[in-house]
Amino acid sequence: MAKPLGNEDLSDKVGERVIDKPELPPGGVTNENDVRTEFVAGEMQLKRGIAGKFEVFSDEHARIGGTDKYPSPMTYLAMAIGF
Repeated sequence: MAKPLGNEDLSDKVGERVIDKPELPPGGVTNENDVRTEFVAGEMQLKRGIAGKFEVFSDEHARIGGTDKYPSPMTYLAMAIGF
């Protein structure tokens, strides 16, 4: 079986995607994402996630110990499925 294409094999051209080609590579395509997540100390349910140059925060509703300042983890999951 052929080796899958990784991030380093993909085009740098804006708008060019391997999934838009008539046939996918025989070995498939991999997608690697490095992320870091952590609880913010002293902030109840507040969490921070970092992926490359992006930073996001997540919180919980007040009824389960959060402050409801940011979307919950399940809200982010639902948005990700929609995207």
